[in-house]
Amino acid sequence: MKRTVLYRIFSVIILVMTLVLTSCNDSWDDHYSKSTKVVSDQTLYAYINSKPELSTFAEMLRISGYDKVINSDQTYTVWAPNNASLEGVDLQNEDLVVEIVRNHIARSIFSTSGVMLSRVSMLNGKYVTFIREEAGFSFGRMLLSEGNTLLKNGLLHVIDGYVPYTNNIWEHIGRTSGLDSLRSFLYGQDRFVFDPVNSVEIGYNEDDQPIYDSIFVYRNLVLDRLGHINDEDSIYTALLPNNDAWNEAYEKIRPYFNIPDVFGGAGRARFITQFTIIQDLFYRGVYESPEAMPYLTSTNGNTMYNPAGLFSNTVAQELSNGWVYQTASIQISDTASWFKPILVEAEIPQGRTNANSSILQRNSQGSGFDISDDRYIVVEPTGLSNVAQPSVTFQIPNTLSATYNIYVVFVPEAIVNPNSPRPNKANFTLVSINTTTGRIRRNPITPSNNVTDAHEVTRMHLGEFTFDFANVVDQEYPSVPVVLEVTNAVRTDETAEYSRTMRIDCIILEPVIE
Repeated sequence: MKRTVLYRIFSVIILVMTLVLTSCNDSWDDHYSKSTKVVSDQTLYAYINSKPELSTFAEMLRISGYDKVINSDQTYTVWAPNNASLEGVDLQNEDLVVEIVRNHIARSIFSTSGVMLSRVSMLNGKYVTFIREEAGFSFGRMLLSEGNTLLKNGLLHVIDGYVPYTNNIWEHIGRTSGLDSLRSFLYGQDRFVFDPVNSVEIGYNEDDQPIYDSIFVYRNLVLDRLGHINDEDSIYTALLPNNDAWNEAYEKIRPYFNIPDVFGGAGRARFITQFTIIQDLFYRGVYESPEAMPYLTSTNGNTMYNPAGLFSNTVAQELSNGWVYQTASIQISDTASWFKPILVEAEIPQGRTNANSSILQRNSQGSGFDISDDRYIVVEPTGLSNVAQPSVTFQIPNTLSATYNIYVVFVPEAIVNPNSPRPNKANFTLVSINTTTGRIRRNPITPSNNVTDAHEVTRMHLGEFTFDFANVVDQEYPSVPVVLEVTNAVRTDETAEYSRTMRIDCIILEPVIE
């Protein structure tokens, strides 16, 4: 009963609102409803071609070949610019003519009836705003002078101006002078990749291998990883370095990506350097004043805390899928996004090996100790021999050809034995590539103080180390040629004073900024 009463009250409210809105619509649409004509025996093109005030647009339809399109049985809506608005258009420029024509035709019917705000997908894939304003209806900010002429295969509106073709970010990069370096790298990542799902198997060859009627699809590494800046459905803000900014950034960071020949050499170094330049240039959403933001997160997932510096002295431009800011100097000196600290959590088993020991994972929650991710490992010796000391080895990915301070964080024995804990002693070996052929160098490291604190977390500094080569891991080169071996240095006759069990939280490499 209560639900029925509520439903009736709701229905009355809706009815009243409908009557009010209908009354408003009647007065608002009066001009357009009076001008509505039904010419059932004429197609869109035939009608446009018969109107002297639309003769220029009719000629553009013929030049572009779209006279045949809107003369077909399919249904379209055309926003036709009048002659006065097209006076400055060079009809000899066929590319321009096609761009304009395709920007004024949409599939299906878009009437002014009920329109408040619509984003209409045009034949060129662009979106144009069709909106009711105080002065009347507008299409791409151009007012309608005549609307809702219903024809055999669609609807015609006449507008007092034409809507210029607007590049998206991808097109802008391709068509703007001064962006040659950026364009060369981005466009150079285009690929056509075999699509096994949509390819059809049509037989077998003499080796009994399947033969396909092959389908290849367009792919671009940058678009796949950093955002589809060529997509009209996606909105981005982009920082675009000109050639001077690109070259300045390249020269600065190239030495950090020295790659051994066995892992791709100069060619891979060049690609990684260039990708590093562009990896934080794109941001999802529209930021008309990005410099005023406290921070921005790039599509690569890096948080940039200096938008004011990044977007200072830039030239802004609105495009069809966002905003671009062209710059003559990008803040590549802000190393936070590319020369990062490296943290290797000891409890993660991938890339970890051990010898003369067993590995146990423990949780530190509630212990009162500040442990990364509240987890650490216990390295238990499996023998009593001084020769076979317990050890654990960690792979360290993504080191650059640069200098780092290296730390190992140890958890004290007090976490399990608060009454009479013992310290620990450890030695270290850092293994890295030191030749272009991939040969490795073993660097024994014994810190000046290699004894842990039995009561507190020990952040043991192993010292500074400069890597000759970068070790950037990706799908093509997944191997990790940098490892750190941590070995217990306690002899069996020292166990009364020291523990042979190591508790390790993490490995930290902090960049040394020159």
